[in-house]
Amino acid sequence: MFGAGGDSPALAQGAEASAAEPPKVRITKKDCKRIIRHQPSADVAYKPGVDVRGNPVAAADVNGGFTVPLPDVFEFNITKDLTAYLDGPEEQLAADKAAAIAAERSVAATNAAVSSAETAVTEAQAVYDDAVTAAEAAAAASEAAPNDTDLAAAATSAQAEADAAAAGLATTRTAYSSTQAAATSDDVTGALAGAQSAKAAAEATAAAAGLDADAVSAATSDTSAALTEAAQAATDSAAADTAALQAMETVSKSADMTLNVGTVRYNINTGAMTFNGKPLNDASEAELAEKCRSMMEAK
Repeated sequence: MFGAGGDSPALAQGAEASAAEPPKVRITKKDCKRIIRHQPSADVAYKPGVDVRGNPVAAADVNGGFTVPLPDVFEFNITKDLTAYLDGPEEQLAADKAAAIAAERSVAATNAAVSSAETAVTEAQAVYDDAVTAAEAAAAASEAAPNDTDLAAAATSAQAEADAAAAGLATTRTAYSSTQAAATSDDVTGALAGAQSAKAAAEATAAAAGLDADAVSAATSDTSAALTEAAQAATDSAAADTAALQAMETVSKSADMTLNVGTVRYNINTGAMTFNGKPLNDASEAELAEKCRSMMEAK
């Protein structure tokens, strides 16, 4: 308690100190955020037509840019693939197997044809070698008896047969080369024709070498057997090709068979969606609308 007529010394000192110091205000960080706002520098803000240094540059949308006009209403069909219900997978599997068999038979046929033609060359070569040996022997006999006209004629005939056999051997080799070329092209018919020509050339070689019919048949017996196998292989290949073609035709009949379930219309402005002309319920509409938006954003 202080007297009414006087002041306390402590109070007087406090009053003097308050009068000497200015008042202080406490401001929190939250208050600062409310008061202070970012003022970007003038050289930071984007200015169209100039770069960061103020130099003029071409605008990003030269000539107005390119825009794709979109329709207000998108429409698409909902379809169901019916292939699975028409034995499509089984038919495709059968077609694939048939194609694989056809390819295998084709290779077997061309290989058999080449083997037959090669055998023909081997037998024609043997005929030619025998003809050359016979010609050399006849020439030696004629030289030993120069006055024997029969030996001279025999030598001349033997040499002519050797020359003819050489020509026949060359023809056989040509037919063999043709067979190889056809086989490389997977031409079964051409390969078989080449093998047949090689067999005929080998037989002609034997005949030209002076062999009779029975001897010619014996000299080309392996070729005949090989050609029979090649012909059968070609027949099997043709049958396999036919089966593969039929299988593919079966697949093609059920391919791309789809059922049109209905048509969806989506209005991009209103968001309204209908299915076959009828409004969709909220859940279905929301789901399809989201898919539509995803599709449009993807484009």
